Amino acid sequence: MSLGWNRDVMTPDGIKIQSLDLVRETASGSFETSDSLRATLAVIDLNALEPATSDALINELFHERELARRDGFVHARRKDSYSFGRLASKLALRAHLPDHDPRVISIESGVFEQPILSCSEGAAVETLGVSISHSDQLAAALIYHRGHPMGIDVDLPSAVDIDPVFDGLDAKTRVLCDELGLSKHDTASLLWVAQESLAKTLTTGMMTPLDIYAASEISRHGDGFVLGYRNFAQYRTYVWPGILGWLAITLPARTSFKNMGPDWS
Repeated sequence: MSLGWNRDVMTPDGIKIQSLDLVRETASGSFETSDSLRATLAVIDLNALEPATSDALINELFHERELARRDGFVHARRKDSYSFGRLASKLALRAHLPDHDPRVISIESGVFEQPILSCSEGAAVETLGVSISHSDQLAAALIYHRGHPMGIDVDLPSAVDIDPVFDGLDAKTRVLCDELGLSKHDTASLLWVAQESLAKTLTTGMMTPLDIYAASEISRHGDGFVLGYRNFAQYRTYVWPGILGWLAITLPARTSFKNMGPDWS
């Protein structure tokens, strides 16, 4: 089964790709807003994507270095997380850069294991960044302009993850959470993905004390929520609940979605 590279290729079942239009209250930065204020989101439902389809997409969209690294993993779980995270990235790239062949673009790893785009032909991705997330049921990636930093996380914390999330909360954050009227599991999910997406935006990963990411405000926003931060007032995070997982996207605080954000259900 060969899908080939085609800007008009149909999106298989289990894959959702969305263009996200962003707006800012005031102009800033030296890049054209038409370039910097757009992003592309790809989400894969791992249970709905046929193995034959995923294999075909991987073989047709991956750079040769990505294929080599994928084949080098011994453990199946690690191989799958790498494969599906990169696949979501390549699908988002194909939609974001419809005139470029994704096979000449490689997603490498920085010193903090953060994903970095590298192009072997020309400078197609020199202004772009990528954020990747995956859980047991979903893989997601966000392509954005590096002049406008963003980060993504998607997850559905298990029961054993709930108490550690609450153990790190201070009294002010607990009050904010109580005012939302959510279950303990939903509150933990909200905070979990928000903190992860912020950490990815900052390129720190979850390697700092959780209270560093303490929320200054949490409010409802359409079908989801929006969080501000005490120590990172320059960012805010939008979070949407879903059956298979919660989605969080962090972006500069003065930026918002032109509509209500991703179609997340």
